[in-house]
Amino acid sequence: MTAIQLRAELFREISPLLDSETAMTRILTFVRSLSPKASPKSETTAEKPYKAIPVSPEIKKWRGCASFTEAEIESDSRLKAILSR
Repeated sequence: MTAIQLRAELFREISPLLDSETAMTRILTFVRSLSPKASPKSETTAEKPYKAIPVSPEIKKWRGCASFTEAEIESDSRLKAILSR
């Protein structure tokens, strides 16, 4: 089965239960138990997949000297991806 087919099947099975508040509560509890809970400690100590290199003051002085129009951003997919981060 494809992901779309599985999703449709899941909704077909859950649909009759949506009229009962008790059933919906049980479904939510079960679905939330499926995903692993991330500990707050692991989020703060997670290593970055890259090495941060300090920027020299000589380079920092050029910060903000470039600007792009909305049309330029929309026409360049790479620029759009970079600026959306």
